[in-house]
Amino acid sequence: MRSTLARNSRGIAAVAATYALFLLHTQFGFLEQARRVLDSPEKVRVVMACMGIAGLAASGVSARFAHGRDAVRLARGLLAASAAIAVVSVAASGFVGLCSAAGAIGASMGGATVALALALPALLPAGRAGLSIGLGTGIAYFASNLPWLFEGSTWTRAAIPAAFALAVAAALRPAAGPATVPARGRGVPLVLLVAALGGLVALDACAFAVIQTTPGWKEVTWGGPARTLLQGSAHLLAAIAAGVALDTGALAGLLVGTWGLFALAFGWLLSGSPLAAFAGPLYAAGISTYSAALVFAPAFAPRKEPAALRAALLFGLAGWAGSAAGVGAAQDVGTIPVALIAIAGGFALVAALAAAGIRAAAFARTFGATAAIGALGGFVAWTTHLPPHHEAGAPPSASRGREVYVAEGCVHCHSQYVRPGTRDETDWGPYRPLDRTQRPLLVGNRRQGPDLANVGLRRAPAWQTAHLVDPRGLAPGSRMPSYAHLFRDGRGADLVAYLSTLGYGGDAGRAAAIADAPTPDLGSASSARGAALFATYCAACHGAAGRGDGPLAPRLGVRPADLASLQDRTPAGLYRSIRFGRAPTPMPGHETLPERDLADLVAFVSNGARR
Repeated sequence: MRSTLARNSRGIAAVAATYALFLLHTQFGFLEQARRVLDSPEKVRVVMACMGIAGLAASGVSARFAHGRDAVRLARGLLAASAAIAVVSVAASGFVGLCSAAGAIGASMGGATVALALALPALLPAGRAGLSIGLGTGIAYFASNLPWLFEGSTWTRAAIPAAFALAVAAALRPAAGPATVPARGRGVPLVLLVAALGGLVALDACAFAVIQTTPGWKEVTWGGPARTLLQGSAHLLAAIAAGVALDTGALAGLLVGTWGLFALAFGWLLSGSPLAAFAGPLYAAGISTYSAALVFAPAFAPRKEPAALRAALLFGLAGWAGSAAGVGAAQDVGTIPVALIAIAGGFALVAALAAAGIRAAAFARTFGATAAIGALGGFVAWTTHLPPHHEAGAPPSASRGREVYVAEGCVHCHSQYVRPGTRDETDWGPYRPLDRTQRPLLVGNRRQGPDLANVGLRRAPAWQTAHLVDPRGLAPGSRMPSYAHLFRDGRGADLVAYLSTLGYGGDAGRAAAIADAPTPDLGSASSARGAALFATYCAACHGAAGRGDGPLAPRLGVRPADLASLQDRTPAGLYRSIRFGRAPTPMPGHETLPERDLADLVAFVSNGARR
């Protein structure tokens, strides 16, 4: 075994490098970069469409171009090009620049994946191709789930995998010995294989996009470093197991098994079941299983067609087109559609039946266990498709707090929807698609008070508590009534816990919106007028003289700043602090004040808040 893996090491490293670059940058880092730079989701959709179209086209072109050429040399060049383009793309800005970068990324990665699939027989000469591919796939997924990489900056998620890819490309050459040949026996017809893998890719892409923007679901999957590492470990173990199974000819069975894992995991998430805590590892195992199969199938599965054609169709249609369809579905429906789970399962079952010769007895012997898992998962998903009554995976106190929010009718005055392309995104952003799994849906259709979609990013729990008890003490003239009575029996604490979950995961987008907000002309501001505004809006916490000793200061947990100590702050920095607050401290933003009022407050505070 050790000798086999050593002889296949270049192929294993090539699979790991290609997948790591794809996962960390192409699929994840660049998408976040586009969302941060562009001002509307429609533009982001166009940018990602450019990547998908380029990837699809490059898959076909590279398959044709590779005919009669050295596949290893081609894979080496395209992998190096993909790494270089990933690094350069970090500097892309503006709609046109991002579209161009997306096209270059899609073209290079589309070509690199096809070339690698054609080169693998020469890079894995010791046999055990499934195990080697599974190991390379698992390493890439495990590395991508290291917390410092998973939560890293766009630059980190481009530079680290690109450096690894360049190092692997430099060492890429055929290993000694004859190339590994495809297995014999009955295989899955190519059309059905493309449909089955395409269905699983689309389901995965949709689910991943929805989970990342659904706080409760993200909490029980990739919520924090420990869970992220657990996801990575599940990826690694499942990919290796899938590789071992692939070497025994179990490709069709793995398609059904992957669907079963997905159906179970998504069923638990959709139902809000306590078992949702186990959904993350099951989901990760399913991803790695089909990912290993996707790399294995073009060159090593029993086949009639040329490997180049299989690679082009599997990576182009099942990979790029399937992924685009899934991401698009996520943006349109905002949940994991039960119909998509059923369609993916149907494709996988038909492919498995075809591989078994459409004989029930043969199917039962070969795929009985995995089909049972799939059927159970499908049953769970079908019978529990009604969205949860609370945010799945949210802490119990937050779930109770949501019920308090509903019972007190907060939705009649507060929305939970940041309107894209408007000032909402700066004041209350970032924008995110509606979470349609909510019941009742709390988007709201009237806005008497501030939008609360991201209030957990903008207001500290201590401030929330003080505000609910005495709204006018913190916001003079507010029409919001006091909810002090809720704190006599714990409902107030639950409500604060719920409000603190709103906006979960949007920290980076919020910070980017604040950084991008322009600073108005502060030169002609009136310090005298600022003093009057300070007495109205700030003295309750900071005190009349700005020493941090206002009447509400003891309720905030953290003593408000003594403004006399802020002499070294720039006017622009003070403007941002006053307008947007200083989360996670109790210092709130004053997003709705006119620019002139904000400028006058800056002038007054710049003078040490001395009259």
